[in-house]
Amino acid sequence: MAGLVEESLSYVSENLQEILMLPIDMNCMNSSLVKRLAGKVEIEVLDSLKDKKDKLKSKVFMKKLEILF
Repeated sequence: MAGLVEESLSYVSENLQEILMLPIDMNCMNSSLVKRLAGKVEIEVLDSLKDKKDKLKSKVFMKKLEILF
């Protein structure tokens, strides 16, 4: 199961903009998963994301800041 989670996080990090455009609720991701995702996404990519409904961007950005500090 851990391998599947890791593969899923890699896929999401590589296709984050496209995933954010889908009409899905991203609140199912717990804090631990968001932190792991933040570790895989570069800060420049995060900054360039367009997330009109703020489904995930602010959460990932906060976790990225935690990692950097």
